[in-house]
Amino acid sequence: MKKYMEAIIDLSKLLDIEPNNKFALRYLEETFLTKKAIIDLAKLLGIEPSDDIDESLKRKLIDAFNMQ
Repeated sequence: MKKYMEAIIDLSKLLDIEPNNKFALRYLEETFLTKKAIIDLAKLLGIEPSDDIDESLKRKLIDAFNMQ
């Protein structure tokens, strides 16, 4: 999660300098959507969203797929 926040901060700074930068606008939107999707998925799997969510999420997904 920490990397997503860093990306949001960096892209926002770029937009302060270049408000119409299409790259920054596109990836800022993608970053927000991805971060929200990860948080929603974590809640669905019963994981508390935090900076170490990636590792917990990987374990839960591996367990879920191994059950099928």
